[in-house]
Amino acid sequence: MQSKKELIAHQSVVNLHRWIEEVFAGRSDYPAALHHLLGSFSPSFKMVTMKGQSMGFSEVENLFRNNIGGRPNLQIGIDCCETLQLSASSVVCRYRETHHNEGNVHSRWSVAVIDIQSEQPRWHYLHETAIADR
Repeated sequence: MQSKKELIAHQSVVNLHRWIEEVFAGRSDYPAALHHLLGSFSPSFKMVTMKGQSMGFSEVENLFRNNIGGRPNLQIGIDCCETLQLSASSVVCRYRETHHNEGNVHSRWSVAVIDIQSEQPRWHYLHETAIADR
């Protein structure tokens, strides 16, 4: 059975990607989604992209702000979410993320460190790895 922290972290994975989809698709509710999205990251957030680039919070914020509406047909699916490690203050999750856009499908494995304080998730680290087409 999953702990409350695990449930919060796993729900955060789903919510975050729903907000990303809304922002990139430029749906009418994207301003609220962008607000929730950016509020989900720690100010010290770091990530490694599928291309091996390292990004901090400011680069991630610019990525979202500069791509509002850039993928109007984007759909993101999340599955295979599992807890790799649980501590008093954080959950390390691995999940598969699949992007469907304009007939193209790309999947990646992602590992996220999500801090949980007062039942509020804040993303601290994310590492994405492309899944090769078969």
